[in-house]
Amino acid sequence: MELQETDFIGKWLNVTAHRLSYLVNRKLNANGFQLTHEQMVLLKIISCNQGISQKELASRLDRDKTSIARSLNNLEKSHKVVRINVGNDKRVNNLFLTKDGHQLLTEIQPVIQELTNELMKIFEEKEIKALHQTLQKLINEVNTIEEKLHTQQKKLNHQLKSI
Repeated sequence: MELQETDFIGKWLNVTAHRLSYLVNRKLNANGFQLTHEQMVLLKIISCNQGISQKELASRLDRDKTSIARSLNNLEKSHKVVRINVGNDKRVNNLFLTKDGHQLLTEIQPVIQELTNELMKIFEEKEIKALHQTLQKLINEVNTIEEKLHTQQKKLNHQLKSI
């Protein structure tokens, strides 16, 4: 059986994620905020996890450390985030929201809530729950397959070393 374009769920998830991110960027910009969707997500995570490391932040978002660092540089320049070295390792910085960062999150909250309400009004409560369950099921399966591949790779590496 030949796969059709509509069979690639990853494509549709990717398109949806990019379109939503673009929409959030436009909504923020239209309301006078010089902030990207990614920066907003970083601020929210840091707000809920004061002192989180850049490495942990990148891991939670499943993003590379370089792109996270770039976004954090911009947030730090605009005095929304501060990096503080709290240990002996100078390479490890912990992230904290500044007063300006907290204020910005407070100001954008109604804008994001309005957009969320506008988007979600097309769904019934049971559809939202079903979507959440379906996506969680997909994430769990992706994680399971990823772990199997990781195990296979470790076995292969071990076999190659013994040759």
